[in-house]
Amino acid sequence: MNNAYLELLKRRPQFRLLWLAQVVSLTGDWFNTIALIILVNRFTDSGLAISLLFLARGLPPFLFGPIVGVVADRFDRRLVLVASDIAQTITALGFLLISSSGELWLLYVLTTLQATLASFFEPARAAILPGLVDRGQELLLANTLSSATWSVMLAFGAAVGGVATAVFGVRIALVINAMTFAASAALLSRIRPARIPPPTDSGKQSGWLDFLDGVRYILQRPRVGVFASVKGLSQVGSVDTLFSLYAASVFVVGNEGAITLGVLFMSFGLGAIIGPVLGNMAGDGSDRFLRRWIWIGFFLLAAGWIGFGVAPWLFAAALAIMVRGMGSSINWTYSNVWIQKKVPDQFLGRVFALDFSFFTLCYTMAVIATGVLIDAAQLGPRVVAVIFGGAGMLPFAAWVVVLRSQASVEPQEGEARTLHEAPVLSGE
Repeated sequence: MNNAYLELLKRRPQFRLLWLAQVVSLTGDWFNTIALIILVNRFTDSGLAISLLFLARGLPPFLFGPIVGVVADRFDRRLVLVASDIAQTITALGFLLISSSGELWLLYVLTTLQATLASFFEPARAAILPGLVDRGQELLLANTLSSATWSVMLAFGAAVGGVATAVFGVRIALVINAMTFAASAALLSRIRPARIPPPTDSGKQSGWLDFLDGVRYILQRPRVGVFASVKGLSQVGSVDTLFSLYAASVFVVGNEGAITLGVLFMSFGLGAIIGPVLGNMAGDGSDRFLRRWIWIGFFLLAAGWIGFGVAPWLFAAALAIMVRGMGSSINWTYSNVWIQKKVPDQFLGRVFALDFSFFTLCYTMAVIATGVLIDAAQLGPRVVAVIFGGAGMLPFAAWVVVLRSQASVEPQEGEARTLHEAPVLSGE
């Protein structure tokens, strides 16, 4: 690990706890993902059934977006994180009850419940992070480390999870997932943020009005809205669904394609590590740097999809999906950095909740589109991947407009203060 990242972990013990919890939790997540994909493939051969699995994961964060943002701004974010993990521990154990095709409905119910609980986690985690480090180079390093960790654990968890599930079975993978949620909760309970944001005044107005204040905050600041849309615009096509279909029918390696799933997820994770790390080596974290690299990220997303669709071998498909992972990670990391630098603490939870809500809406639409193209239009996974590559060129082209429109408004130090010290909206 680069010395700068090691020094950050040594210098900021509270951030270190957040990071360790992320490492533990993400390890289990990929055991869960591979196990559930195998269960669905075992009981049905429908592409739509796989899409429904990821729809159950993606829809709750969108539906509960108005609530989770207010919760993250009103309550102790540390307690929100801990409560989410504890509840997910219990839910994760419920998957052990599924043993036949007649119980597949329970898989979708539990997945929806777990996704609902998880929807409270990410906005609170993203909002608490700036209180654990300085809002400067440390913030850029912390976000890159978090993104790289997600990617490393994707690669590690997918590889180990794929092999472990193939060797030991689905039930062991599900138990490991539950244990990691419990361990994450224990680590998060020890966090003591250095800066506590001023809470939303719940005594003066309802949570719904707090949510509307968050919406108004974004509408009054178009640049915030632009960067809050980056994750959603990057979600062209469902990686999870196509990986599942490639493992089942294109490159079937290992028991029920478990090795193929591990290789593809690992490659995506490696690409996601490389993207922002290379970006940090090439720039200084300025607004201009963030905008330009997000544009590069959109291009890599589209190119990766096309390469994935035409790849003749699993190795070539893995390389292509690595490129796509680079683009996805660049856009996720650098849009987060911009928001955390520009948005005041008391609005961070709501802005990130709206950010993630839009992302999950786009994710859900991508999952549905993938299922429809596979099952209704009777297109093969390769053709669908190429279609997504073409569609991915649209946000790439749109970002050119963003680059040109904002080239004349490169933020200076005073402008950054204006974003932080903007007039408080009604009820604050």
